[in-house]
Amino acid sequence: MAVAATPAPARRLPPWAQAVLGQALALGLALALAALVGGVIIGLYHESPLAVYATIWRFSTERPSDIGRVLENATPLIYSALAVAVAFKAGMFNIGVEGQYLVGMVTAAATAVTFDSLPAPVLLPLVVLAAMAGSMIWAAIPAVLKVKTGAHEVVTTIMLNGVAISLLAWAILHPLRTSDTGLVDLRTDVFPEAAMFPTIAHTFGLEKQLPDSVYLTWLFPLALLACVLVWFLLFRSRLGYEVRAVGSSAGSAQAGGISIGATQIKIFLISGALAGFVGLNQLLGDKGFLGSNYEAGLGFAGITVAFLGRNHPAGIAVAAVLIGMLKRGQDALALETSIPIEILIILQGVLILSVVVAYEIVNRRIARRRQQEVRAEETALEGGG
Repeated sequence: MAVAATPAPARRLPPWAQAVLGQALALGLALALAALVGGVIIGLYHESPLAVYATIWRFSTERPSDIGRVLENATPLIYSALAVAVAFKAGMFNIGVEGQYLVGMVTAAATAVTFDSLPAPVLLPLVVLAAMAGSMIWAAIPAVLKVKTGAHEVVTTIMLNGVAISLLAWAILHPLRTSDTGLVDLRTDVFPEAAMFPTIAHTFGLEKQLPDSVYLTWLFPLALLACVLVWFLLFRSRLGYEVRAVGSSAGSAQAGGISIGATQIKIFLISGALAGFVGLNQLLGDKGFLGSNYEAGLGFAGITVAFLGRNHPAGIAVAAVLIGMLKRGQDALALETSIPIEILIILQGVLILSVVVAYEIVNRRIARRRQQEVRAEETALEGGG
């Protein structure tokens, strides 16, 4: 009597492929939800949503200079979001990136005007190290307070943001104020050329494609490199394992022999070092001095980018470019539509909510599917037994 052949089990994707597919589906669903809700809001202004989206896309990608401006906008956001993300992986909220990069700008400016006679190969790295050192010192304050006294980092970092703003104002008013008495603006002396980051256009002779008004410097490739290094730190190093363990369950991590306080201080210092790069593009790529008209809010924007990127370095890079496109879209809306540019802030909020909803839906679906697979395997084993 012939025995029926047992059907071969269905081939399943490996866990990493399922995770990547799930992330891609969640991202696509989030963008679709955001476009749909945003379209309804745009329609209330009697504008075509498709036309508005097409205008933003065209202003961001039509010419090489447009792409350059988008990447210029994305550069500080990548550093800021990485600074937020590494702290978040340890279960901490570094709301103080805003103040940390302001202090980093002060220390960088002080170094640039003090050692202005040094050659570029020495002065530029020295200025960058000064920015990192200033930001790390400012980040160390809430880290030590949390470990030693239990003071919550959200409260201390928010308070230190205000102190950093006042510190910067004092610095450009007194010790770092320009020696040019004919100027009424509060700013430092102009930095020497040796302290400035070279632009990608000048390096590769692309001045026609990327004019001088586009400040796309080598800080952008360094930002991508920082994403790779942060990924390696978090997912391929012992410290990264300890950080994720502390962030997942501090009690279990401590029971496993991990020093929670030491790990928190280390990761907060790394977060501060990354924050030191946030203001460098405007300082050493654009203006060439530190003035009262510096670009603020980049630290808080980094929270948005980190959230959109799911606190993963690869997602952060994509999210930063997306926010950079929306920022570039301000010019598009002002020139070609009657929609107020504040609508872009609403669209960012809609996108964040869409990410929350989409990832929750996809994650629940993946979890339900895995439970079904486990039950199927258990049933197969019981039947075979």
